[in-house]
Amino acid sequence: MREAPGPAEPSEPGFEAPCAASSCHAQRVLQTLNAYRRSGTLTDVVLRAGGRDFPCHRAALSAGSVYFRGLAPARRGQLRRLLEHVRLPLLAPAYFLEKVEADELLRACGDCRPLLLEARACFILGREAGALRARPRRFMDLAEVIVVIGGCDRKGLLKLPFADAFHPESQRWIPLPSLPGYMRSEFAACALRNDIYVSGGHINSRDMWMFSSHLHTWIKVASMHKGRWRHKMATVQGQLFAVGGFDGLRRLRSVERYDPFSNTWASAAPLLEAVSSAAVVPCAGQLYVIGGAGHDGVNTDKVQCFDPKEDQWSLRSPAPFSQRCLEAVTLEDIIYVVGGLMSKIFTYDPGTDVWGEAAVLPSPVESCGVTVCDGKVHILGGRDDHGESTDNVFTFDPSSGRVEAQPSMQRCTSSHGCVTIIQSLGR
Repeated sequence: MREAPGPAEPSEPGFEAPCAASSCHAQRVLQTLNAYRRSGTLTDVVLRAGGRDFPCHRAALSAGSVYFRGLAPARRGQLRRLLEHVRLPLLAPAYFLEKVEADELLRACGDCRPLLLEARACFILGREAGALRARPRRFMDLAEVIVVIGGCDRKGLLKLPFADAFHPESQRWIPLPSLPGYMRSEFAACALRNDIYVSGGHINSRDMWMFSSHLHTWIKVASMHKGRWRHKMATVQGQLFAVGGFDGLRRLRSVERYDPFSNTWASAAPLLEAVSSAAVVPCAGQLYVIGGAGHDGVNTDKVQCFDPKEDQWSLRSPAPFSQRCLEAVTLEDIIYVVGGLMSKIFTYDPGTDVWGEAAVLPSPVESCGVTVCDGKVHILGGRDDHGESTDNVFTFDPSSGRVEAQPSMQRCTSSHGCVTIIQSLGR
């Protein structure tokens, strides 16, 4: 905005033009507004041109220019596309609340609301929210790492005390503190809000330990109500579920849910059919229990689905196999099932209730570690068809449908815990 030129001097002495009708009034108005503009008063935007800053107001710009009048709505229309490239879940929660969610422009943009809600879900639920924007960028000090906990040696005679984090991009193994009382096997492990929980590991064991990724140490938390072994754990809606298992006498229908905020366990609706060594996996807010060994020790093909909102179980389409010692993960709302000495990776789509085959593995495996890291399914260790633990590592990329062999693990391992968390590489 430029200053208007001053008015012409009157030609006759003593001439006074009426203030409201003469150009002097307009001049004084422009001069006053320009003074306000230069001081930043009554302005809400700064334009920069030729190395100079020009404080302005959007209303004045829109009133005086067709270009600026059309620019504001156009930019608002592009706001979501811009925000989609921001890793909002990686912001500090306090900064997100104060600077992002409270921003008037973002609050007024309805298209941006799903992205803000997605970030909130990631803060509350952690990796369970499954947002791509929750993954660290490659240049960051943070990275997704695969944590392998305990397990059995090649012959299955020794219980391994080790806990290690593996960074797939650098192929580097990082030792972690060992799980206290490590003489465990066929325990359950899962991640909740970037911490790792391990329960069971002995017949009638009720213990549960949490590895705090921030404190870098193991902490004993509330014990389960029921001792269990060969059970599984999974997280749904920010709570942890311990499902099924074996108590030394019988396979269990019992299900418990753990609330990390109150550090308490509560009973949930029991399974329709008692199982141990089943695959247990969350998907789209529900919990799926696939296969496993039933009451009489015979493997089942049943798929049991739990709705935490209704606290009810239902049966879905049976699996195309009847196996135990299975593992499963969810990626992009599709469940991938591995193990049971099967040489195939099976898929299940809860949305359509349809089973399929994703890929063929180089060899059959059971009691392996399976986790999702960097958008791929990672399969680590397990027992082969000779009953021996292996150190094999494979990745499956759903986008290409390819299975690729990776460098071997540090040691042969089976019946181990395997989860993905985000960790600082500088630790």
